[in-house]
Amino acid sequence: MFKKLLFFNLLFWAIFFNAQSKPTDSTEFVPFDCSITQTKQRLDKRFFASTKPIELRVNNEELVYVTLQFGKRKNKLYLYLRILEDNICIKKEKNVDIQFKSGEVITLKNEYPINCESFFAKQLRKKEIQKLLQNEVTQIKMYTYKKNFEMYINTLHNAHIQQSLNCLIPYKIKKSDEVKVKKNKQDDRTESQEKRVRNQDHQPATDNQQPKEQ
Repeated sequence: MFKKLLFFNLLFWAIFFNAQSKPTDSTEFVPFDCSITQTKQRLDKRFFASTKPIELRVNNEELVYVTLQFGKRKNKLYLYLRILEDNICIKKEKNVDIQFKSGEVITLKNEYPINCESFFAKQLRKKEIQKLLQNEVTQIKMYTYKKNFEMYINTLHNAHIQQSLNCLIPYKIKKSDEVKVKKNKQDDRTESQEKRVRNQDHQPATDNQQPKEQ
């Protein structure tokens, strides 16, 4: 349980610093690339990765945004939501509704401890992932102590959500130690090749010399 809380805490701060700059309405432009970031921190000897945050404008509040982001640790996918407003407290209970175009609504429970950093985190089940991939989301609601926040989801948002999941699902977590070993081996090969070139440059080219004409 402690490791799980530590994991969510690390991810919260990663998302927090990523969202410090003033957001723009993501309906203007959505970058369709994976842009997966893998942090250097490890939890229980495992690394984790995340996609770019999707910025959603709150419809029932003026100039308030919510970031939606997906993360991966081992083979598990996580959904993170954060309201970019100070002193918004969220309970550890079922407090996020995702509504689909069909009218179906799924309710998600916050697995991050009660907090006033406006942070929600949830490990997604296979059924929830499939619903997000195969259905169009029309609205997301977040319920807090202070008030409720409603975000309408458009076509571009849906495309970005599905693109993020399709990128993250097959993504294999890189092991920094293995990458370092491979890099060292490559450096050794490069250094060896450079030495051979230097030795060849210093050798007298006797075979190619032609006798001078008398």
